Amino acid sequence: MDEKARATFTKLNRYLRKASVARIGGFRPPDDPNTSWFGGRGVGLPGEQFPRYKGREMFPLLQVNVDELPHVPDALVGVKLFIVFQNREEIPFNKSHGDGWLIREYASLEGLVLLPRPAREMPVRPFPIRWELVEDEAPGWEDAWELVDLTHVNESEAVSDFFFKKYRNHPGTKIGGYPTEVQHGVGIEGFVFQIGSEEKPHWTWADRGIAYYSKTPGGEWRFSCQFL
Repeated sequence: MDEKARATFTKLNRYLRKASVARIGGFRPPDDPNTSWFGGRGVGLPGEQFPRYKGREMFPLLQVNVDELPHVPDALVGVKLFIVFQNREEIPFNKSHGDGWLIREYASLEGLVLLPRPAREMPVRPFPIRWELVEDEAPGWEDAWELVDLTHVNESEAVSDFFFKKYRNHPGTKIGGYPTEVQHGVGIEGFVFQIGSEEKPHWTWADRGIAYYSKTPGGEWRFSCQFL
């Protein structure tokens, strides 16, 4: 490896991030409804109902107790719990927050109760989540170009292979870190978390896809998705 490629990797190492990676199921569900779940009924304030899309109930796809996370992104500071709601009909491409998908954030766990039982069966099997810390999450190949110039890496097949062997990016559900590329670069600006296609809950975004959730500087949530 020449010195220019080595210097590129040294620079990229400065951009590695921490992430909280979801380990779904495999342990006894806790009694506390305010813990992290993939699927489940979800919690809310007394009187809150499931959000609706085209007249039908959405469902809680992911519930995260932020205090359980070993790493908390800056975008979630001050949030104690959040729930991602998803509609049953379609992937909400090019739809703004609240239109086919919705994130509810709570600054306190006090007063939260289980939401009423849904009128229809949930389309995902519920499992509790435990979170594991990853300290060296790296961007994918295309997103890495936003951080460093990989020209000298790209000039050698062996050095390019070194990139893919050395740098880890976790493709499942995670909070923080970098988005996992499926077809092309996702864009790292404002990225907060992703929800993967998960085997145990029987959930998939089309063909083994991943959904990405980011926040603008003004605090607006954004959604995107890639699949094979």
